[in-house]
Amino acid sequence: MQNAGEILKNFYVAVAKKDIATARKYLNDDLIFVGLFETYPNADAYIAALTGLLSITVRLDVKKIIADGDDAAVFFELETKAPAAATTLVAEWHQFKNGKISHVESAFDGRPFAEMFTGGK
Repeated sequence: MQNAGEILKNFYVAVAKKDIATARKYLNDDLIFVGLFETYPNADAYIAALTGLLSITVRLDVKKIIADGDDAAVFFELETKAPAAATTLVAEWHQFKNGKISHVESAFDGRPFAEMFTGGK
């Protein structure tokens, strides 16, 4: 069985290629994603949001993955176009269960994305 770091690397290879079907295979159905603006209660809700983000993604460049047991962290540079044109360093902590991603917490400078989620409020 692959370790957490290998699984996360394969997940982000699929995400960078915008291969949503392959990326989904690395997620537990009951995944919880805790983000800056929203929390997604399952893998399908997260995939829907990720698909939207990828529609404005120009580049996703993984800088480093660090794994320890059933935990892994990834640092990646995300370049997006309008309506959130920016280059942002993103840090995510992933927890794994049964060889799949089960919990994600994401941290990044959300200012370029705020209007997409809050309508500029």
